[in-house]
Amino acid sequence: FGALFFAGGGVLLFLFLSPHLQFNAVSVSGNESLSPEEILQKANTFLSHRIIHVFPRRNIFLFRPRAFEEYLLREFPRAAKAEVSRSFSRELSLRVAERALWGIYCKAAMSECFYIAQDGILTSDAPQLTGNTMLRVTDMRQRASFILLGDAAVSQSSVAAIREVANLLADRHHVSLREVVLGRIYEDQMELVTNEGWYVLFDEVTDKKQSLETLTLVLDQHFKDRANLEYIDIRFTGKVFYKNEFSYTDISAD
Repeated sequence: FGALFFAGGGVLLFLFLSPHLQFNAVSVSGNESLSPEEILQKANTFLSHRIIHVFPRRNIFLFRPRAFEEYLLREFPRAAKAEVSRSFSRELSLRVAERALWGIYCKAAMSECFYIAQDGILTSDAPQLTGNTMLRVTDMRQRASFILLGDAAVSQSSVAAIREVANLLADRHHVSLREVVLGRIYEDQMELVTNEGWYVLFDEVTDKKQSLETLTLVLDQHFKDRANLEYIDIRFTGKVFYKNEFSYTDISAD
């Protein structure tokens, strides 16, 4: 029995430690802005780790694809997906799908800026640009200091709503969105600042679909001349508040 035990142990050690039973190469595809060298460096770091300080993760029997993919997604917030496949030639093929960028996110109380993706995730450090090359998201909320690289700074539903407003303004009124200001007065408040200087005001609990319909109706019927307009408030069901240089008014959206 003892001989069989040691023989079996020897076989297992051979299977887990033999270099002929380890993945020896990784290929990367699908990446656009992410450096393949950096991805391969992180991939090799993962594969070089040893289980219980003895058995290499690159062993074909011990390799865990899901753990490998999750590790790379944590290391590269710009990556939305990482899918790995294995071949009989002991090569790992990694396909990466990157998040689409939306703009530059900056914390108002701190000198920190990040690129923000269309799902609201902060993907990488960014310069504090002052031009209009990209949409700027300025976060004045108290909780902004706790938002880190890889976190969702803006909910995906809010990003979708903001982009719909931007498309509406551009397509129907030839107005572009210049900046999104978060929490200037209230934590959940959003101000969508246009290139004309006026802004659209809504919040997290606003019915996004209804507010978009309301904004469309009001702009089409009440604002042919926006020269003196300061803001349009679409936070309230059935009502729209707006302010121009001379007056503050509410109108029914029905």
